[in-house]
Amino acid sequence: MAKKKTNARHIKKKSNSAKDEDCVQRTQSSLSGVGIVALLAIALFYNGTSSKNNSRMSTTKTRQSSNSKDAFLEWFVENGGTFHPIYWGNDRAVNVTIEAFPSYGGWGLALPLLQESSQPPEECRVENTDGIPDSEKKPIIKHLDPLFTVPSSIIISVQSILEIYATDTSSPLYLPDFYFNVNKILTQAFPNSRGLAKQGMGLVQQDVIIAIYLMVENCHHDYTHLFSNNKGSRWGPYLDVLPNYTLPRLDTFGDEEYSALNDDNLEYTGRNSKRLLGQIFFDDGAAVANGSLKSVVQDMIRQKISHGRAIPASCISFDTFHIVSSRSMVLKGVKYLTPLAGMINYAPKVEAHQQDDDHSDLTRAPFDLYHTLSKDNSIIVRSDRDIFYPKRLNDGAMIQIFEDYGPVDSSLFLEAHGFAPHENPNNCASISGSFFLRRIIATGRYDENADLVLRALKNLHLIHPKVMEFEALENVCVKQNLEVVDDGLHVGVKPASDSIALASLLLGDSDIMIESFESESFFALRDKCIAAIRSGDTERMEIRCARYPGSGRIVRQALRTAAGRAIANFEDEGDTEEKLLVQFKQAELQDRDRLVLALRFRLEERKILTLISSQDELDPSLDSVKNKSMSLENLDKKLIAFASFVESLALPLNKIEPKVVGNGMRFGAFATTDIELDSPYISLPANLAIDVSTAQADLDETSDLAALLRKYSDMNNPQHNDGFDVLVLFLLHERFILREQSRWWPYLDLLPSVDELSAYHPIFFQEKEIDRYLAGSDVRRLILRYQQRATERHTALSSDLDANLVLGSNIILDKRKFFWATAILDSRSIWWKGKRHLAPLLDLVNADVSGRAHKTGIEDSDDMTWKAAVTRASRHVQKGEQVFENYAQPNYLLFTYHGFILDNNPNDCALLDGLSINRNDPGAKFAHQFQSTAPTFCIRDLSSVKELQEFLAVKHGVDDARSYLVQVLEERVARLTEAMDTDIHTDRTTLPRVRFMRQIVKNDLTHLLHALNVESSIPHSE
Repeated sequence: MAKKKTNARHIKKKSNSAKDEDCVQRTQSSLSGVGIVALLAIALFYNGTSSKNNSRMSTTKTRQSSNSKDAFLEWFVENGGTFHPIYWGNDRAVNVTIEAFPSYGGWGLALPLLQESSQPPEECRVENTDGIPDSEKKPIIKHLDPLFTVPSSIIISVQSILEIYATDTSSPLYLPDFYFNVNKILTQAFPNSRGLAKQGMGLVQQDVIIAIYLMVENCHHDYTHLFSNNKGSRWGPYLDVLPNYTLPRLDTFGDEEYSALNDDNLEYTGRNSKRLLGQIFFDDGAAVANGSLKSVVQDMIRQKISHGRAIPASCISFDTFHIVSSRSMVLKGVKYLTPLAGMINYAPKVEAHQQDDDHSDLTRAPFDLYHTLSKDNSIIVRSDRDIFYPKRLNDGAMIQIFEDYGPVDSSLFLEAHGFAPHENPNNCASISGSFFLRRIIATGRYDENADLVLRALKNLHLIHPKVMEFEALENVCVKQNLEVVDDGLHVGVKPASDSIALASLLLGDSDIMIESFESESFFALRDKCIAAIRSGDTERMEIRCARYPGSGRIVRQALRTAAGRAIANFEDEGDTEEKLLVQFKQAELQDRDRLVLALRFRLEERKILTLISSQDELDPSLDSVKNKSMSLENLDKKLIAFASFVESLALPLNKIEPKVVGNGMRFGAFATTDIELDSPYISLPANLAIDVSTAQADLDETSDLAALLRKYSDMNNPQHNDGFDVLVLFLLHERFILREQSRWWPYLDLLPSVDELSAYHPIFFQEKEIDRYLAGSDVRRLILRYQQRATERHTALSSDLDANLVLGSNIILDKRKFFWATAILDSRSIWWKGKRHLAPLLDLVNADVSGRAHKTGIEDSDDMTWKAAVTRASRHVQKGEQVFENYAQPNYLLFTYHGFILDNNPNDCALLDGLSINRNDPGAKFAHQFQSTAPTFCIRDLSSVKELQEFLAVKHGVDDARSYLVQVLEERVARLTEAMDTDIHTDRTTLPRVRFMRQIVKNDLTHLLHALNVESSIPHSE
């Protein structure tokens, strides 16, 4: 299994002092002028030629001289390149440049220091910085500060090449057959590709086109005297700072390097890449008939070279074909070769956590946040970190500027860039799937447990459906913190962990499993898994075989054991770490770059395996999770401030006041006078509720925040038509940035904090907790989908450059803060006129099950003096009593979006989810009868059971679906019955959220048993 990308987190360190703002002046781009792009791959510019390089590897060995540097920078500016000045104080400004850094083996991006003494200006100096966190220092360059802009005129892409050789017939280099020939070569070599498609063109195919273009220009540059105009290539200054040798990438390795690497998957990747590129470059390749890229390159050169001149052999050498993928970035699926950006050397970003009262959880910013494609197709390159004045300076009075290439393991660097860093927090070690089993499954020999594992893996879509025999799990790549790469990229989906947990339960080491549990518990878990597999119920299999109690601990133990077995296997083969170190030192002394690279990569993997195998179990059990108490300190003070705020609103009508309630409800609304049934007790004019309109009403229309909110309030965009994104951004700004300066602060300060909300709102719950306490209920999947939607929304908004610049990356990248804003809107929004609103005071009215359903609507006053949103009482309330409203929702919705349930809820039901009409179903052609082909059902009475039966009748194309109905109900009853039999006890000391989840499971079972009873009363169809 080839190693893949993972996720990581990123932080923006924000300065607060006015002195700091004077020290570093940010240059920001116009909000409307920056396009937002999606990162599809990360491929920048590295090699590992110097065996003594540290983790921050160099870009290249180049035609390195001060003349080439000056010529390149002059060329860059003459062609429209822009350097964004870095300000030190009011009158000190400097641009970034490139500089030779010998210890890095080539060029690097640098910031020259202004003072000859190499000391920062007085106002930027921090004395004795030891022990001072970065957040308290003064950065020279701030996170997201623009460094330079590369104009479209010097950015090379497939489209720019086609304009020269294929689409612009007036171009002097136009070749009539260029498009046809290249497209034919690509489609023959890559049968599943789209050839020279404008959209969706493969990344390798784009590499190929850019490579042949560079070959032509490099030939022109090296042999200027042979070309018709006797002038050099316009790309000459850029070519002079590119590598002048073959990069030591994976596909340039030989037998000795692959042997040292000792990785079958990487060897296959490298050899296959070289084979395929060779076939399409040379005309003797079996994969390509009637044409080759070599002949295309020759045609391109002939268009430029003087008539009768021979093409030098070096111009059409295969070696030059290896440069591009190490030097191109991918934005929106398109590869761009971007001068200057390729000279930023690699260094991993040091992860930091700005801890506040709400404990930040910062996700990693995407690559394209720092490389933004503008409307004019220029690319703005920004700093991906705060850059501080160093304690010590190397390589003269220069500060080298580094860049993190994203959350990728070192195999990508090896494959595309030709280096292996010493330090990569995202690196992982490959572990064979066979090391997770207690024994090798003999081919052709029946093994009952192996057969059960295969059945479960197929049902859970964890293995290819055509696999006939189970022999081993897929290989996995594991980080030193025991995180499995590509596992859990989506909430509720953990293919690697689920597979390991399943195989460990049925085929793992019994001794290890029994040590992890009480002996009886282990055998009981295994029996439940086997019963679930035999039942054919996929949901039950997932819970009982992959997400059983303690499965996370078992997976971690299995990873440690497998890593130990991998090391032992190497040792048994004589492949010891000591031997590798000796070989590495010898290769260094002999300057054998590729062998050094292979051995370095191997040693880093061995280091990770050793760390994994020796880790202790640190994960606490769920039972040790303590409730985060809702502190009542200062609530009275907050309440006084809020009451004063409400009074200042001068509501046209108000018969309630806030008071502290406690008992998990914090606050409530109490009647200040008797309130009669159906009489109005509060009115809110339009400008006194938070909604899309009021969020923007008080803003300066020219402000960046106003522009950001307008961008997301486009009512013509269906993704924004409920105003959710606008309100999330507004809440984050008001609550965490403006704070006391916000008009709404007394209201926002009264809302639950991030910590308080995370104690009871399911959007914050861990998957293992949901899996354990909601096992058997379809509400489990509902909450996981809710978390995934919130995660996707956060990913989209936190990838927006405008949102990062306006709110600050420390706010918009903070997942907990974003989830807080999401949960506030989902739990407290009140709807009228088809729009959501946050209504101060009204949203303090708590829920119960009495009276009619709550209703708020726009009304005129009796004397027609005001128009406002009015709420009428659903029951009689005496003065001093708490006012309640009936939300008229089942408990599964109350819990998912509000975090509580109600006893004796007449609207309660069992959520029945997971059914759908598929295109192969007999009733697929009648699916249009339903609003959704995958509806949910609220099962509680005869009417709801009939609705389910009608759906099943259409799905299966039958008149009488009673048998299908019984099967669906009995399957869920079996799940829930088994879940209720688990050893989970609740009492007054149990966390409220655990009691709520267990009550939902219990209520679901009651509803579905009742449904089975009423099913018998449904008349048979004739």
